[in-house]
Amino acid sequence: MRKTKWIGILFLLSVFLCCGKKLPPTSPDRWAPKVLNVKPEDKHHIRVFFSERIDTISPQKLRNYRIVNPETAETTAIIYAERTKKGDEVLLTIPELEERKYVLQILSIRDLKGNKMKIAERGFTPSKDLDTISPLLKYTKPSRSLTSAALDSVILIRFSEPMDTSIAGLMDFVTTNIVLDTAFIWNATLTEVIIHYRLMQDKVGKIFILPRMPDLSGNPLGELRILTLTTHDTIPKNRMSIRITRIEGKTKEIYAFLSFPDTRMLQDIVSVDTTFEYSFYFASPDTYLVSIIAENPDDTTGFWWGEEKILFFPDTTRSMDLSVGVEFRDRKTIPYQLMDVFELLNKNVNRR
Repeated sequence: MRKTKWIGILFLLSVFLCCGKKLPPTSPDRWAPKVLNVKPEDKHHIRVFFSERIDTISPQKLRNYRIVNPETAETTAIIYAERTKKGDEVLLTIPELEERKYVLQILSIRDLKGNKMKIAERGFTPSKDLDTISPLLKYTKPSRSLTSAALDSVILIRFSEPMDTSIAGLMDFVTTNIVLDTAFIWNATLTEVIIHYRLMQDKVGKIFILPRMPDLSGNPLGELRILTLTTHDTIPKNRMSIRITRIEGKTKEIYAFLSFPDTRMLQDIVSVDTTFEYSFYFASPDTYLVSIIAENPDDTTGFWWGEEKILFFPDTTRSMDLSVGVEFRDRKTIPYQLMDVFELLNKNVNRR
């Protein structure tokens, strides 16, 4: 009898609990982000760590940061700010500072929910370590290719950090069927440049942004970017597939170059992997030189070199398969125009 009574009581309690109202959901995020730490990376960079992921807009506003000398109350402006991919860190680019204690003031940073912090202060002593990080291309306009391009217009290039504008110039580019103006227009943070160009009518123009332009610490650009522009409505969707043959030794860092035979005007540059197969795209039917340069890790007295004059007439699939043989050559026998570009690519693109 007593057992039955307890079973009944438990049953009634379970029914009562099940019929009760659900608890309200946890309250939404109303807490502003906090600054956890400030770490000098090198003499031009400070990394700021936050307690949570922050939005993409507020960290980029330079007015949200100030470097203060506590002895004199003098302030130093930030040159550039970028939120890293993790979302809870910001990398600040700063001018070189004296070796003393400073205070970094951080304000008005918002998290992903829009909660805004008021102000945070963290002390730091600048690092004297050299900046060894190569800058990267964050954005170009056009991005890679542009059809129906104006004959007379501009390109825009945005970098991951401020660049040394006293050195940047036309030597940082190779162009085909395009003329670039010598006057570069830089923004206030030295991270964006506008360059005026003139494109030849009815031609496919190429702008090779070489891995050469340095940042404030002298580190050259860490990548190659090729922009293709034409006044036509379309770019030829052709493919020239190449296989390297007759390699009788080790190779390292292989690059292939496509150019015209009479002028050696560059049409394309491709990095070749260990399969020794690669393709050139968007080439119009014509006569070309296909040139190969590669390092030999076992013999630094020369380079692997191969070159073929090729009549490119794609079939109905818009492609054509070809082969180029290479042999070991003295550097002096390789065209200097290609050798200079190869060494630039080999030194800077592959250093990261």
